Amino acid sequence: MRHTLLQGVLVLAAALALPAYAGWSVQQHGTRDKLTWHDTDGQALDLASPQGQGIEIVDIAPAGRDNLRQGDVITAVDGHTVAHVADLLVYTNAHLQASTVLTVHRGHADLKIDLAPGELATLLHPHP
Repeated sequence: MRHTLLQGVLVLAAALALPAYAGWSVQQHGTRDKLTWHDTDGQALDLASPQGQGIEIVDIAPAGRDNLRQGDVITAVDGHTVAHVADLLVYTNAHLQASTVLTVHRGHADLKIDLAPGELATLLHPHP
């Protein structure tokens, strides 16, 4: 009897939570040198670091999100060199709510891009 009651409570809780997540889904894949995610609203991020010399933004949607563009190469975060996607994730996980300065190589120039507190974590770890 207790087991059935507990199952009923869990089903009810799940049913009540569904509207909060309606229309939201993220498909995410990550390795040492790759991070890819996209959601049902058309937002996406695809990062790769196959050469270990920075993190290329293969795709980002919407274009220009956080002042980042397809083809940009992230070379440092807050002055710390990042060679692999995993380096960026480790740094971000240690500074989840911090403001961040990305050093990005775009075309023939190196740029500094300021991100608001928590913005890098939101970009790398999408959630509803």
